[in-house]
Amino acid sequence: MKPILQFNINFVVAHKLEARPLIEHFHLKKFIKEPFQVFKNESGIRLIISGMGASRARSAVEYMWQLDSGSFLKEGWINVGIAGHRTLDLGTCFLANKISSRETGEVYYPFLDWNTKNTEGLITVNRPEKSYAGDEAYDMEAAGFFKAVSNFSETELISSIKVISDNKTSSIDNITEKLIENLMVKTIAYVEPVVSVLKKRLAILNKGLVLDRECLDMVKSIHLTVSQRNQFKSLCRRFDAMGREDELKFILNCSRITSDQLLKKLTEKLAKQAH
Repeated sequence: MKPILQFNINFVVAHKLEARPLIEHFHLKKFIKEPFQVFKNESGIRLIISGMGASRARSAVEYMWQLDSGSFLKEGWINVGIAGHRTLDLGTCFLANKISSRETGEVYYPFLDWNTKNTEGLITVNRPEKSYAGDEAYDMEAAGFFKAVSNFSETELISSIKVISDNKTSSIDNITEKLIENLMVKTIAYVEPVVSVLKKRLAILNKGLVLDRECLDMVKSIHLTVSQRNQFKSLCRRFDAMGREDELKFILNCSRITSDQLLKKLTEKLAKQAH
């Protein structure tokens, strides 16, 4: 099987001040200036500065997705930024376990398996929250980000990480540029394990997608129904998992046969090896 193409992990951040610690930590270089500033490194990590608000977050996600619209490989998505909360201390970092939009009432439940126990609910609002009425955190982008990404990606590839910048005793009016950067530095310890897990998930998912594409290309002269295609891909992945790639290629390169004959042959070969 050919080497897997470089996959991407995409950060969506509202403001340059929030982005700067991530840009420095991952050694990102700007490669697009307009309509959004986009940064990247050679390890497949990218960052886009969306601007404030859910609609801008949606637009930024869609822009990033369109950059790779010709690729069939999966990507990871992380929204990082500041948030307010009634009681949590400034500098508290967390992953969102529930994201709701005050504007639309829509609710999203991120997949949580990032080696962290610190999670909170998150409400996305249209303007800075000062009353902190509920026992959840408040931001201005997460719901727009999550809705946009979930249109084309699995939930387990999407995450939102926030750091508390204001609360009842230290209002949003006290936020300074220096405070934002200092707070965002704290998110790195939360970002790193998420990036690590995403890389592992993407490696597994994309290996399977590359295998599917290569195997289907080898039998493109054979008409497979949707059901047969799914069965075919499953059989090919079983050969690959058993380290029988050469045997699989030999079967797929054989003389012209029907789709039923092909599936039968693959199934029989697997059954013989199992016994």
